[in-house]
Amino acid sequence: MKILLELKKYLKIDDEIETFFYEECESHTFEKGSLLSHQNYYNKTIFFVDQGLLRMFYYENGKDITTNFYPEGKITANIDTIFKNEPSKNNIEAIEKSVIITCNYDKLEKLCSVSLPAANFSRYILGNLMTQMLGRIVSLQHMTAKEKYRHFLEENPDIILRAPLGMVASYLGISQETLSRIRSEI
Repeated sequence: MKILLELKKYLKIDDEIETFFYEECESHTFEKGSLLSHQNYYNKTIFFVDQGLLRMFYYENGKDITTNFYPEGKITANIDTIFKNEPSKNNIEAIEKSVIITCNYDKLEKLCSVSLPAANFSRYILGNLMTQMLGRIVSLQHMTAKEKYRHFLEENPDIILRAPLGMVASYLGISQETLSRIRSEI
């Protein structure tokens, strides 16, 4: 699994974790436009992007608002369901045909209770999710539209070529017209 190779860059993956991946995780192929998780539902699945591109979004006043993108090697989950046992406020959608490795968070937690490497793996996942969230908050609160776009390009240079501009504009919190103007200036 490609995700194991990616994780090995950051973590010691022992036989127990590798066995968990092969026995408890499943690989799914999702077509472009497929929803992996739905707003207002409970979903305790962790999604590892092996191939393709996902986005997280929600609906507000009839518009969809993109909150994040997840290309190959990234991890996402509905943290509101996992940690607060509340229905998710977000949808997760494949915006390209995508191969996703999934695992149930409760099964991972069960393994964590008896395995220090698994607990470290779980902490890595949580840290990854929190770091993504913190970066998003900083971007929204402290950057101008142009700074947000430049930061987005630095962090995700290929997403601008893969995701529709309307989704990118929504993610940046600007109109598509403003995004077009900024792109012409850079």
